[in-house]
Amino acid sequence: MTVAEITPEGRASRQEGQSVAFGTDDRYLQFREHYGLTLPVLFNTWPWISENYILDTLQKLAYPEEMNVKGYDEMRLTFGDQARFIMPDLLKIVEDPTLDPVIRRMAARFFVRGGTRQAILGPDISKEEKIYNRKVGRDNNLLRGLLITPSDNEEQAARTIDELKAWYQENVNIYHFEPTLWQKVKIFFFQTRFLRYMSRVVTLDFGTLRNDQNKTVISEVTKRFKYSLTLSIIPMCVTFVFCQIFGFIMAYKQNRWQDFSLNLTFLVLYAIPIFVVAPFLIEKVALNKTFPFTDIPIPITGFTSSESVYESKLSYQRLFDVLQHITLPLIAIMYGTLAASSRLSRTAVLEVLRQDYVRTAWSKGLPPLTILGKHVGRNAAITIVTSIAGSLGIVLGGSLIVETIFEIDGFGKFFYDAVVNRDYNVIMFSAIAGSFLTLMGYLVADIAYTLLDPRVTLD
Repeated sequence: MTVAEITPEGRASRQEGQSVAFGTDDRYLQFREHYGLTLPVLFNTWPWISENYILDTLQKLAYPEEMNVKGYDEMRLTFGDQARFIMPDLLKIVEDPTLDPVIRRMAARFFVRGGTRQAILGPDISKEEKIYNRKVGRDNNLLRGLLITPSDNEEQAARTIDELKAWYQENVNIYHFEPTLWQKVKIFFFQTRFLRYMSRVVTLDFGTLRNDQNKTVISEVTKRFKYSLTLSIIPMCVTFVFCQIFGFIMAYKQNRWQDFSLNLTFLVLYAIPIFVVAPFLIEKVALNKTFPFTDIPIPITGFTSSESVYESKLSYQRLFDVLQHITLPLIAIMYGTLAASSRLSRTAVLEVLRQDYVRTAWSKGLPPLTILGKHVGRNAAITIVTSIAGSLGIVLGGSLIVETIFEIDGFGKFFYDAVVNRDYNVIMFSAIAGSFLTLMGYLVADIAYTLLDPRVTLD
């Protein structure tokens, strides 16, 4: 429990409890430890922190009257992260009877913070890791019971200090509290935020779920990825084909009724948000209705039928079952992108139609389909490829609303639940995966340029 008094000017006057050193959320601390966010960015100079700096910081934390809340919070978090590298100095301050008791109590809190370790989490923990986890659990419970409170008398405080000192001497070599010069050099280069973070990313180690430590982020994403991939790649491909068709019609029939009607239709579709269209499709199109010219009911939830029904079907029946279930979600996802891309395709086609080589083709008397398909289509497609390539980055989260409304257990819904539950590991993976897929989309676009335009090379 933390007790903070705030002055009328918005300054922190007192803060008691172990959260001064630990923060207020153990899950967030675990997340920061996992990705190395408790370490400096590039170089770790914390083992060389001077005793004067430690005393000055403890003084400010013990008497924060002249410090605003934000500055106090930043200082205590940073000093808490530094604590594990300055354990001998903290213990020395705790033992010094000539120092202010308030500063000694504060030093004891950060000593406990520095000695606290995070357990190794995951579904496949080795025997050695289980032994380590048991020791960490015992040590953490012991340390958190050794905080010196203002109500402790001198005898109680001395007893607590003796227990802290005994624990330190027992674990000084196990946890490397007093590193040698060579160990400090290794800490300087290797115990950094960048190296820890990159090692996790390269090995795809994004930790476990917040609510279930036996499930890793990667394993859960893999289970759901096929749903989001289906609801992203299919609309992307269908949109590319149909937007080209509609773009050619509008451009070829420029300023005629076909152009005006399609333009107006796509403008209206683009203006309607997806969270309006999806419920409308469920209530007005699908609910208690069947597919046209059949007696097959239109599914409104899920990616497939129930597991028992789905498993009993043959391969082609399973495919048909999936197509039935994703028809409405695909429409809900695709209409807005199709509307925007079709209008963009119209502009691209009109620009190409005005080129000299197209006029030359018309003057030679080539068939319209040959001109539009061979000379105009490939060049106009470059603009559409550029537009669609950037959307590959939303494969993981682009279907969030649709997956939530249609109760499809894809990654979009998974990511939404992670945000609601403050599952930092899943959020971290989502950000990295989205960035990676965006870069891959642009790479695919660059390769597609060479196929569409022979003048473009990868050199």
